[in-house]
Amino acid sequence: MRLKSIHIRKRGIELLKHLYAFVLRITLFCLAGDILFTSAFMLLRIPPVGAGVPINEVILVFSLAAILLMPHSDAGFSNTPIFPLLLLLWTQATVQLAIGLYFNGFWAIRDAANLIETGFIFIGFWLASDPRFLPIFVPWFRHTLTFAAFYILLYPFQDTLVVFSPVITSVSGYPSPLFFSYTNATSVGVTAACHMIVSNSGPQLYRTLTTAAIVMVLIVFVQARLVYLQLGLLILIISFVNPERLSSFGVMALTTVGLVSVFLLSGIQLPGRLGTTFTLDFLVHHFAAIWGGGTENGATVAAAEGVDLRLGWWIKIHNDLQRDLPTWIFGLGYGNPLTSFRGPSDDVVREPHNSFFSIYGRLGVFGIVNFLLAQITVLVTTIRLIILTRRNGLIELHAVAITILCFLGVHLLYSSGEGGFEVSFAAVPYYFLAGVAIALHMRLAQWENALGVDFIESKSSNVRLIPRLGRIRGC
Repeated sequence: MRLKSIHIRKRGIELLKHLYAFVLRITLFCLAGDILFTSAFMLLRIPPVGAGVPINEVILVFSLAAILLMPHSDAGFSNTPIFPLLLLLWTQATVQLAIGLYFNGFWAIRDAANLIETGFIFIGFWLASDPRFLPIFVPWFRHTLTFAAFYILLYPFQDTLVVFSPVITSVSGYPSPLFFSYTNATSVGVTAACHMIVSNSGPQLYRTLTTAAIVMVLIVFVQARLVYLQLGLLILIISFVNPERLSSFGVMALTTVGLVSVFLLSGIQLPGRLGTTFTLDFLVHHFAAIWGGGTENGATVAAAEGVDLRLGWWIKIHNDLQRDLPTWIFGLGYGNPLTSFRGPSDDVVREPHNSFFSIYGRLGVFGIVNFLLAQITVLVTTIRLIILTRRNGLIELHAVAITILCFLGVHLLYSSGEGGFEVSFAAVPYYFLAGVAIALHMRLAQWENALGVDFIESKSSNVRLIPRLGRIRGC
């Protein structure tokens, strides 16, 4: 009987070991879908017809349940600087959600998605706290961004390729192609470009030409004003955390100018997202449309007019919060739309195309302050991770950390002009990578300060941490 009990215990331990790898791989699969296929992947649900549960929420519940079954389910998360801020947010959001469900039903859950999906911070943290994480995560991260780079380069042929894509039908009945929809292409493209610049994956010529082609496609064909700000952020990141790569960035920029010049001189009439072929006049007016200018060019008028429309929504939210002190402090809650604007299909635009104003409107001053402090904590921790990896000579992990910082930064910019945290294809990878950065920083800092370690990267990208008992060298 005793031997049987021991055998069952050993069998259970073996299953839990396999469970970790399964949870990690299925989570990374879901993240790759969010990063590459964005809004269409977000529409996948179980069951696939009717009002099913979205795939990201299925992964969230499954991962949390699996983590509870495994040992060390906290992994030190409660000791991180972000935990008390998240605890305050979760407490307030839970109370507001309960009130919203009572008065407004299902819509309250929909409006609370931007806080519900913060659970992926814990999932990312817990998975990254395990020694088995990096050998799986680092190659996945590199391969996903490499695929994203070449996927972005197909953007000019979107109309031709999209007819071959399977179609996902939303709960509301709207069809959406699974492939080649390219929602938020600028954030993914700039992140892929960042990884090409700071990593050593492939020959320098290959990385320079690929990065230049990505930036050219984003400017000439994607035609989103946000890309100018995101590229500016990329320059700042490289300048401050990896200045050695500024020369590579300069060569890439010159190559991009060359590619754009070839396109302009060729006379090819290939319209971009806004329905017009790129010209220098378009570039000037499109850039001016960031602050509401550029109305002299017909192709950028709609973009410029959208600035005043969004400002009106944000001012209205602020005014609605001023009706009494409790509302201003704790917000309007969940379940009611924050704007009265109706789109082309007569659907109410529930969110004001700015995640920070959405959270301010829903959770008031108390909520937005905690949310902003949480984001600052994530960014500061990621910068500290970059410093740690640089100090210890972790070349590939250093590139990964810089790319994570870029990913977080461009998504924060995206969320300032769109509902980035209200859509799971942007929020889930953001929160997961935030948790990864926090966990990796904690691991490296603890081992460096308390034990002393050598951080060793093998040629197969299997990053390992080895205690420095007399400064061990080699793999």
